[in-house]
Amino acid sequence: MIALVTAALREGAVLTSRTLRLAQVEIDGNLRALIGLAALGLGLVVVLICAFFVFLDAAVKLLAALIGSEAVAAALVASPFLAAALVLGLMGARRMALSNLEPWRSLRQARLAAEALTPDGDGHPAR
Repeated sequence: MIALVTAALREGAVLTSRTLRLAQVEIDGNLRALIGLAALGLGLVVVLICAFFVFLDAAVKLLAALIGSEAVAAALVASPFLAAALVLGLMGARRMALSNLEPWRSLRQARLAAEALTPDGDGHPAR
């Protein structure tokens, strides 16, 4: 009986060590795959940004060839980005205005609580 328990424990230890080794191999492979995928995604982002700037430069050169002035062509290509920056800047400035920093919800709740506690003509709290 003791021999069977000892053999079962030994086989269980061997099975556990093999399972842990398999898990380590699988985790290493998955980790390598995730790192490779992250590097691929980062490389794709870098290539897309570079392609965007090359496209902008090509658009400026094309307009400069048609118009005859590279400065005007650059201003024309940059104008949508300037407009977007101005719109976003105005929206941000409006959001950060001092009047927007006041805690409106807290003020409304305090006003409602004060109105609920203020007695109306008959000495009962207002509803």
